[in-house]
Amino acid sequence: MKKLILLVCCTCFFLIFFTSMQAADKKTAFDSEQTAQIETIIHNYLLKNPQVLLEAAQKLQEQDNAKTNAKIEEIKAKIPKYKNEIFSLTGPGRTFVGNPNAKILLVEVLQYQCSHCQVVEPLVEKLLKANPDVGLIIMQWPFFGAEAIYAAKAALAAQKQGKFAELNAAFLSSHELLNMEKIDALIKSISGLNVDKLKQDMQDKSLDDGLKANFKLCQDLGLIGTPTLIFANRELTKFSLIAGQTPDVEGDLNNALKQVR
Repeated sequence: MKKLILLVCCTCFFLIFFTSMQAADKKTAFDSEQTAQIETIIHNYLLKNPQVLLEAAQKLQEQDNAKTNAKIEEIKAKIPKYKNEIFSLTGPGRTFVGNPNAKILLVEVLQYQCSHCQVVEPLVEKLLKANPDVGLIIMQWPFFGAEAIYAAKAALAAQKQGKFAELNAAFLSSHELLNMEKIDALIKSISGLNVDKLKQDMQDKSLDDGLKANFKLCQDLGLIGTPTLIFANRELTKFSLIAGQTPDVEGDLNNALKQVR
């Protein structure tokens, strides 16, 4: 699908290029007959040389990958500077899960409207079960809008009733875009969760402050999206990063863990 999109973009580029040439300078504008001739030339050339589109698509993909890799390296370089903020175990915009004496810390930056986060979550859980010396810090970054913020605040507020784990799991296993109605339905589905108290706790100003702090930290780091996973040893001297969903998330998780052991 991505390759098809790139091919379409390349085709559009040829057409837009010649159209823009015409619009750029009215003195040298092509008349309708010349425009038709140019379009025919492009059409025939592409039919005879379809590999040009594939070559252009490949080049675009290489350039896109290079930009992404450069951005990831920039993020990696910033982690030591912000390590104390990233790996803080406390704060109103984050939740610590697991062994409080963990030798390895994993920060998972997520939001509940993120389909990639839903895909990655069971792999993170598998990693934690296989490595009990890893502690998980879930940092909310709900940049998708009002529904994302609402869900994040609900999960954070659920901590006061000891129901974060259940609500977090419900949100991440929904496998659909969460609107307010669906979020409320999932909240009500959690056994033993006092919904009225939860709604009241969601109004706590500290939650807004925590989310604002998360937004600023993610901006300072230059994160490119969710999920973002950052590993560190407890001494905060070794770091590794997985930025977004990768072709082999499980393999990358294991490799990132090895880098900080």
